[in-house]
Amino acid sequence: MNTRLLRAALSGTAVALLATACGSGGAAKTPDAKSNFSTSQVTTAPGTQPLSSLTWSGDYRAPYSEDPVKTADYPEETILGNVCEPLIRVAADYTMHPGIAKSWSQPDSKHVVVELDPRATFSDGKPVTTDDVVYSLVRNLDPAVASNYADSFNDVDTVKATGPHEVTVSLTKPDYIFVRNLGILAAAVVEKSFAVKAGANFGNANVGVVCAGPYTVQSFDGTNQMVLKKNANYWDPSHAGKAETVTFKFLADPSALANALSSGTVQGAFDLQSSTIAQLGKAAAGKLYIGESGSTTQNVDLIVSSFSGGLADARTRQALSAAIDRVGIAKAIYGGAADPLYAVAGPGFWLNNPAKATYQAAYDELSKAPDIAAATKLVQQAGATGKQVSIAYAAGTPSQTQLAQVLQQTGQAIGLKVKLVGLPDQQYGSLFTDPKARASYDGFLTINYMEYPEAATMYASYGTKSGVQNFNGYANPGVQAALDAAQATDDPQARAQQVLKAQQLLSQDLPWIPIVQPRALLFQSKAVTGAPLTFSYMDNAWVTAVGAP
Repeated sequence: MNTRLLRAALSGTAVALLATACGSGGAAKTPDAKSNFSTSQVTTAPGTQPLSSLTWSGDYRAPYSEDPVKTADYPEETILGNVCEPLIRVAADYTMHPGIAKSWSQPDSKHVVVELDPRATFSDGKPVTTDDVVYSLVRNLDPAVASNYADSFNDVDTVKATGPHEVTVSLTKPDYIFVRNLGILAAAVVEKSFAVKAGANFGNANVGVVCAGPYTVQSFDGTNQMVLKKNANYWDPSHAGKAETVTFKFLADPSALANALSSGTVQGAFDLQSSTIAQLGKAAAGKLYIGESGSTTQNVDLIVSSFSGGLADARTRQALSAAIDRVGIAKAIYGGAADPLYAVAGPGFWLNNPAKATYQAAYDELSKAPDIAAATKLVQQAGATGKQVSIAYAAGTPSQTQLAQVLQQTGQAIGLKVKLVGLPDQQYGSLFTDPKARASYDGFLTINYMEYPEAATMYASYGTKSGVQNFNGYANPGVQAALDAAQATDDPQARAQQVLKAQQLLSQDLPWIPIVQPRALLFQSKAVTGAPLTFSYMDNAWVTAVGAP
C-alpha cells in the first residue's frame, strides 16, 4: 500500500449522522466552537521564546522506522522531517526555500542542478558531501531499500556529483515537476557512511539514523513515545529549534487525544478527527484552528475498482456522482471542517498557484448541486436500474461507515441497489495492494493525500497507465497526453491548460469519484505558537517555528 499517496484513516469516534443532515444548501460552515477560523492564515504566529520542552501528538501510532524513506504515513512524515531534513525547505504556503540545497536550477527540461550549502553538517559534525546527497537520492531507486517514495523517482535516470558542492539529477523525459520531490522525505539527506555500516538495521530504534536536521532522536521506545532533542550543533542558526526537547505521544483513540489536549498534557496536534471538534473548540487549555478551504492536499474519494460490474457504464458513475450531496456530507460527517469536492485535485492543489484563477474557473463549472432526477435518468439510460453496486470501506473508521451509508442511500434514490461491505483494517488495506482483493467490489472509499500541491501529479497517480494509484486499469490516451504535456511544461498557465484538459476527461470517465476535501485541523496550547495551518507539516522541519508566544 503506497500510503504516501493514499491512506485510510483507521481511527476515529462516531458523530451523529441524521438522514436530514444531508440536505442541500450553502457552503459547509465552521462549527460553533471557540476556534480560530482561518480565511487566509497559513500558519499561527511564530514562536519567539525558547521552550524547555514541547509535547505533541505523533498521530495514531508510533513510526515503524526512523529511516525517512521506509514508511510514508502520517506518523513518519509528521516527525522525521525535523530529524532528516530534505534538500529543499518548504514553507507553510508550500513555497520552496534554500536549506541543505543553497540553490537549485533547471537548465533544461531533463536536468535539475542542486548547489549544496557548504556549511551543512550532519548531527555528528561531519560535513554533508555530494557523495552523501547522491547516496540519499539514489536510495529511492534501490529495490532493496523499498523506498515508499520510489514512484517519485520513476523518471530519474542518473544522480551524479558534477562539482565540489554540485549534484545533477538527469531525467528520462521532460519534467518540470520533479523538483518538488526534493522538498519531501524522498530527498532527506542521510549520512552515507553511517547508513552503509548499519545496513538493514538503519533506522531501527536501537540503531537510529544520522542526518542533518535541527533535531536528533534522543529516545524511542517503539510504541508510546519518541523524544527528539535539539541539535546543539545545527549548521543553520537561523533555522534552529526553540524547544530543547520534543516528545511525541501516540494516542490511537481520538477521545484520549482530545482529553490529553484539553488537559494540557499534550500541547498540540495535527490530523485531528472531526469527532473531536466540539470538545476541543471549548477547551480552555488552548485553541482549535480550522484552516481555510484548500488548506490540505487531502481528498476523500470513491475509487472505482472495476469497470466490469455495477459501475461499468460511465453514465452510472456520472449518475452517482451527480446525486451526491457533498455539502451535506461535509457538514454532517466532517463537522464543517471539510468542503465539497467536485474534482479530485481540488482547491488544495492549486490554491497558491499562479494559475489559480484558471483552475478556479474550471472548478466552478464542475460545482453543481445534487440532481436526483437527472441522475435517475442517467441510470435508466445506462440500463442499470436495479443493478447491484458493491462498495467496500474501512469498518473501523466511523466517518467511512457513515459516508458509505450516505452513498447507499444516494444510490438507492437513483435506482441502484448499493451493497455495503465493511472490512477490518488489514483486509481493507489489501485493497490497495492486491488486485484479487478488490476484484470483488465495484468501488471502495479512501482518504488520499499528497505532500505538495500539484494537480498534474495527483491526476497522473491514478489517471495514467503507470500511475501508482491506477487500481482499475484506467486508460484514456487524451488524459495521458495532457498530463505528459503538463509535466513537460514549465509555465504555470500553460501547464494548467493541459491539466484541465485531463481533468475534463477524468470528470467524464470518473475512475475516481471525488466527495469532500478536509481542511487542516490544528490544536495548540496557549503556552506555544508557531505550528502551520496547512498540510505543509508533512516531511518538513516545522518544529523549529514552534516556541513560546
